Amino acid sequence: MRLFKRKKASTAKHRENALATQVAGYIHRRQTQVAGYLNRKTQYWNHASKLTALFLFCLLFGGFCLFIFIKAIIHF
Repeated sequence: MRLFKRKKASTAKHRENALATQVAGYIHRRQTQVAGYLNRKTQYWNHASKLTALFLFCLLFGGFCLFIFIKAIIHF
């Protein structure tokens, strides 16, 4: 009588892992491309310009998130 049985690794799991690795690789390559593009676009900006852009970005998307949050509370 066997007390412990070993499960065989299925090929489906192997395919899932391979697909996940490919997707992660694609996402990483795309992120690197976008980061390089944005760095090239802003390489001549001074520190104050970058801080202003960051502030405006945070204000815009923070305000939008607050708007969605308040709208969800009101319609609840």
